[in-house]
Amino acid sequence: MLENNEIYSLLKKGGIESARFEANQIIRAFSEDAERLAAAKRRVSGEPLQYILGEWEFFGLTFCVGEGVLIPRADTEILVEEAIKIIGDKPLKVLDLCSGSGAVAVAVAKNTKACVTAIEKSEKAFEFLTKNIAKNNVSVKAVKGDIFDEFEGEYDLILSNPPYIETGVIPTLSKEVSHEPVMALDGGADGLVFYKRILSYWSTKLKSGGKIAVEIGFDQGEKVANLFSENGFSEIQQIKDYSGNQRVIIGTLNP
Repeated sequence: MLENNEIYSLLKKGGIESARFEANQIIRAFSEDAERLAAAKRRVSGEPLQYILGEWEFFGLTFCVGEGVLIPRADTEILVEEAIKIIGDKPLKVLDLCSGSGAVAVAVAKNTKACVTAIEKSEKAFEFLTKNIAKNNVSVKAVKGDIFDEFEGEYDLILSNPPYIETGVIPTLSKEVSHEPVMALDGGADGLVFYKRILSYWSTKLKSGGKIAVEIGFDQGEKVANLFSENGFSEIQQIKDYSGNQRVIIGTLNP
């Protein structure tokens, strides 16, 4: 039986920085030598550990992940934390745009009394979204659609972790990130295409005094905050992540 040290050695030689942690994960997930060896080889080739394991933890919950869906990341937990603060114990109507695996929508639904709807365009990601709603036993309405289309509805709070990487930067991303769907990463030439749509169109779906909260790239704080201001929002907050980078922006729509 291939043991932890043998898998660790394979990963270490393959240039995996967190080789010890990842070896532990592989040993726990697979019981057969052939499976463990195949997993280690896939990892050394650049495939994300999360895809190899088939699931990942986010906000204390387990999510199914794989090719075709963005991997939930710890930084996005900041968005969930802020949403929970806003919602409190009220049964607010909440919309999650560009939902992907459903990490944000499911975590919010699990921790509040909100009525949550999640919109996702990608066929593959939508499959993971519906699977994760069932896996975590929450009530989230999953809607397959493009946020650039027209929609009906009125909400107290709109959330989104949209694609926000500049198109020109995509080819320079790490080998692991390049395995993730470009659709979930590419925010257009300036990285702001989705924010512009959310703040111009989706703000019209907010109830009076409603809020929008979005995740942003580490260097997008001022640009996105300005978009909030230009689209009639006030009480604009920039929230930092655990590394001290600007990560979430929240704004209240002016009455």
